[in-house]
Amino acid sequence: MLTKLAKSVSLSIDDFDEKCQRGGMTLDLPDLDPRIAAILQAAFAAFCQYGYRRTSMEDIAQGAGMSRAALYLHYRNKEDILRSFTQVYFDQSLVEVQRILTPGRDVVEALSDLVASAGGPKIEQIIASAHGQELLEAKQSACGDVVSAGVARVNAAVAAWLSDEADAGRVDLSAVGGNAGAVASMLFNAWHGLKENAATPTAFVTGGQDLARLFGRALRP
Repeated sequence: MLTKLAKSVSLSIDDFDEKCQRGGMTLDLPDLDPRIAAILQAAFAAFCQYGYRRTSMEDIAQGAGMSRAALYLHYRNKEDILRSFTQVYFDQSLVEVQRILTPGRDVVEALSDLVASAGGPKIEQIIASAHGQELLEAKQSACGDVVSAGVARVNAAVAAWLSDEADAGRVDLSAVGGNAGAVASMLFNAWHGLKENAATPTAFVTGGQDLARLFGRALRP
């Protein structure tokens, strides 16, 4: 199944591994200390290429261009690195939510862009990896609290926008008794279900857009 996922985005597993080695699979990590950004980039590439369990701190240190001793000055172990990566992901996601959800924007367009942003390059690269499922499972087991807090922050931002738009008469929340938080949670849970169960990355992206249109049209006054 995961090999088919890689092929569906025009990458064989060998091609993917080669891109990881060349640094072709990259992360957008602005505003971070360059050393931290280098570590997270190297860890992401190693996790995708070797899998979370097989990746060693030595692999990450080499990829980041530093000694193991220097790496340990920043992180205690690879779980600590994965937690840091997950925190950065949700910090960036919150910034994107606030950028996308501007007052007065059409709800279908806004939710479509929101879903597209949530399923962006990081998620696509993980899905394309032969070790994608392992990495997603490791993130949940090692970073469950970080994930829960991050999801709560993002959902709160989405709910606040929906509530403001409803107050302005641009969104209709009457079907859920005016509960903007319930809508935000339902949208995230449905999107998460797509991520876990889509047969291919293309199906994941297409399903996400269908989901956004469904929710958006239902919320139009």
